[in-house]
Amino acid sequence: MKYYELKELTQYFKKFNQIRSIGRIDDNVIRIEFDRKIFIGFDMSRGRSELFWADNMLPVREYNAPFDSLLKKRFNGAKILNVTLVDDDKILRFDTALQGAYRFTKTSLQFEFTGRYTNVIILDENGIVLEALRHIDSDASFRTVQPGVVLKPLKPYSGKRQSGTIEDIEEYLKQRAIKRVQNRLHQLKTRYGKQLQKKIERLKAELKRLPCKSTLEKEVETYSTYGAIVLANLHKIKPYDTSLTTVDFEGNQIKVDLPSLPNPKRIGEHFYNLSRRASNKLNNLHIEEENLKSRIEFYECLLSNLKSAESEVQIALLFPPKQQHKKRREKMQCEVFWIDKYRVLVGRNERENIWVLKQSRANDLWLHLKDRPSSHCIIQSSDRKQIAREVIEKAARICVETSVTQPGDYLVDITYRRNVKIERGAHVTYTNYDTIKVRKE
Repeated sequence: MKYYELKELTQYFKKFNQIRSIGRIDDNVIRIEFDRKIFIGFDMSRGRSELFWADNMLPVREYNAPFDSLLKKRFNGAKILNVTLVDDDKILRFDTALQGAYRFTKTSLQFEFTGRYTNVIILDENGIVLEALRHIDSDASFRTVQPGVVLKPLKPYSGKRQSGTIEDIEEYLKQRAIKRVQNRLHQLKTRYGKQLQKKIERLKAELKRLPCKSTLEKEVETYSTYGAIVLANLHKIKPYDTSLTTVDFEGNQIKVDLPSLPNPKRIGEHFYNLSRRASNKLNNLHIEEENLKSRIEFYECLLSNLKSAESEVQIALLFPPKQQHKKRREKMQCEVFWIDKYRVLVGRNERENIWVLKQSRANDLWLHLKDRPSSHCIIQSSDRKQIAREVIEKAARICVETSVTQPGDYLVDITYRRNVKIERGAHVTYTNYDTIKVRKE
């Protein structure tokens, strides 16, 4: 942020009397609700810190680090005593007091917009660090930022300050929010679009590499003929012969390249095995082809919905952060989403829908579009606690977003897996279900 912008924003913040609530809504973004229901976002990312209007911005996930706990404990409901720029530098400081049972607790919240040293620091009334967004030890800087350490002042800025004015602070913050959303959406769509495109291209390459039906039919016939010819001419083959020149069953001369096997009797078996493998590939060719095409269609559906997404929340639902697990990850034969620590399994085709149904347990929740083809979705429940309605609604949206691309109102049926009966393949009947409506813009 520019110095003159921060200076004018400091004067704007002085008109507020209280921090009603505060919390982290992204890895480097803190949202403060002031009195009169004014929500301001503080993006403290290194090199691109900024302030913006944040009345409709929702948390990406729940944050429970010591910094987040202390942030809420010290500043939720705190009275604002003073707002200043520390040492006339790009350091915005809120001095606050929170009334306790017996006394007021004074705490300062310091936002430092200082390039690569950008940070958020919580200080007590004696200037001792209580917590910080980023801890800095003595090996990394002369200015240690660790709990229990007195915070040293920054070296004075000696460069030239850019001058300017902001006519309407709130309009300025709202425009920053609009621009931020546009930039963020563009970045997310580009990043995840590339990931999906790579998956689609990889699957298309696999589809292209599948052998054609006529080639496999020819292999079946050729290897079977070779096997019969070898068995009919065993007396001519010596150990370690590399080829057999003879006539086929129609009297035509033929040369058969032989594998390097010490026992000629095993050569015929070798060709029959090759014939059987080619026959199995031929019989399963349409299954593999259908599997690859349906997975391509699944990711193209995701890509289409990604391009039409209008908020980060929509994208975050389809592309949640990867979960870290100490245990070795099991092989999943479906797409996996995470909603508030609940794992959601989504079938990308009929074979995967069958797998999802078989892997689910009685207390898991099953979701499917009403009266139309769609992915089978399972919310895995590891305990007997009731799954929150918010989680179910998000899973229903995933079911819609992974099944259709056209906007409209869609009905999603939901029931426990124990109420779902598999009739044939992925075709099921179910009872005791609830239905919710999902609007796809």
